Amino acid sequence: MDVSADFFLMLPGFTALAICSVLLVLKMGAVAFATANVRRRSGVVVNPEDASVNPGSQVEAEEAPATLRAKRVHLNDVENIPVFLVLATIFTLSGASALAAWCYFGTYVVVRTLHTICYFRGIQPWRTIAFGVGQLVQLGIMVQLVLEVI
Repeated sequence: MDVSADFFLMLPGFTALAICSVLLVLKMGAVAFATANVRRRSGVVVNPEDASVNPGSQVEAEEAPATLRAKRVHLNDVENIPVFLVLATIFTLSGASALAAWCYFGTYVVVRTLHTICYFRGIQPWRTIAFGVGQLVQLGIMVQLVLEVI
């Protein structure tokens, strides 16, 4: 095994980082797949060439409303999850405890998953609550990182 691999495996929070990162990326992929499926079911495509791979669909100037919602769910992930992954990586590299990593990272995975479910189904106020908890998790990580370097 490489020395650098040993270094990462020795970090207390590395297992939590690895597992939660993989789960978040899989969730993002699932949302992308769900978006394509919603588009297929809507029967509306905006690119003429897509009609050939979506039998029975029609070309329109704008996506169907359900597809636009699914794209917003995906865009929300694209805007938020990479920032979390950067913070989580820095937090792990700082030598943070495994317990802190599991608490922060696990909570983030759960609330982002709940946010996605609530967004697809239009469930409020739970969507906003899940989003807010995710933001608080990121804030908590940032505060701990700043306190660590001061």
